[in-house]
Amino acid sequence: MNKVCIPKLRFCGFEGENNTYEKYSFKDMFLFSTGKNIKQNEASPDFETPCVRYGELYHMYNEVIHKVINKTNLDKSELVFSKGNEILLPSAGEDPLDIGSASALTIENIAIGRTINILSPIKENVYSQIYVSYYINEKLRKKISKLAKGSSISNVYNSDLKTLAITLPSLPEQQKIASFLSSVDDKIQQLSRKKELLEQYKKGVMQQLFSGKLRFKPAQSEVEGMNGEDYADWEEKNLGEVATKKSSNISANKIEDNFGDFIIYGASGILKKVDFYKEENDYISIVKDGAGVGRLFFCKGKSSVLGTMELISPKQNIDTYFLYCLLSNIDFVKYVTGSTIPHIYFKDYSNEICGIPSLPEQQKIANFLSGIDDKIENTHQEINNMQGFKKGLLQQMFV
Repeated sequence: MNKVCIPKLRFCGFEGENNTYEKYSFKDMFLFSTGKNIKQNEASPDFETPCVRYGELYHMYNEVIHKVINKTNLDKSELVFSKGNEILLPSAGEDPLDIGSASALTIENIAIGRTINILSPIKENVYSQIYVSYYINEKLRKKISKLAKGSSISNVYNSDLKTLAITLPSLPEQQKIASFLSSVDDKIQQLSRKKELLEQYKKGVMQQLFSGKLRFKPAQSEVEGMNGEDYADWEEKNLGEVATKKSSNISANKIEDNFGDFIIYGASGILKKVDFYKEENDYISIVKDGAGVGRLFFCKGKSSVLGTMELISPKQNIDTYFLYCLLSNIDFVKYVTGSTIPHIYFKDYSNEICGIPSLPEQQKIANFLSGIDDKIENTHQEINNMQGFKKGLLQQMFV
């Protein structure tokens, strides 16, 4: 072990000569092993024995695993079980960067699948597995990816990991940092769950509104106004009777690298800000071809869209945001054509039969749903802010 420089950000009480950082070799810190094969069809939340498979490390878990999602019914004698002090890294993946995704497994008796490199402590009270998991993801991920071998599928083996080194403060400082970062992740997960519940709520409300099961009353608050039928009955119309379509001729390749105040939208949302705009008023844009076909955006006025998008605008006596909600309730998958490049055409989905309420009821619906959308967007921004905060901490806490 060698003494090294200290990070920019430290907790109070850990400064001074007695709290230095030291470098350790992986081969001196960890015991290395691998799990046993658990196939995809052998794992389900409905089975008996809790397990972790290597593919799940990419998209189900972050730096710390406090609770597992899947279980298996394989014979326990065939499995490798955790002691609750392991660090897991997938040993194969299509993207070499995925292989550097570390997760601290804090639970005992979890079956660990094959194609997972398992790191366990040689000695107790040297490191915090949670601290090390954060450290690997922040400081060693790219280095691990460079150790990967293979063309279509990259592999990193325990023998490769033994060549790495890690920089550690004292165990109490590691634990302090790990606890703080875990609390930040808990907050991000809480906000993500809040956003998910808001989206589920909006989806449920929209289903009830556009099926006619939920109505508003005139001149009453939104909460008191549900389940009344004082407005006129909804009329059934083709989408083409209430909306118009316009195309864009803006090419992403021909947009100059200028900067301005006006948004231009692409298939993934806001593309950039430029010094021009094509549309004066609010409108809806829809991705007409490619991987994101059918994706919708509510676009504020004084903006533009790329040529891969179509612009949908309301006809007379149709509220723009209501039209956006109406379109959001349509299953565009059934209108997709083309095998190589999927495409949708307005001439096809404009025949969709829609229920259209009076303009005042449209506006009540639009105001109610846009209020939910505002809460979803605010929560999304909170998540982004917390993720940015976490990223800044990681950059300053590790060396």
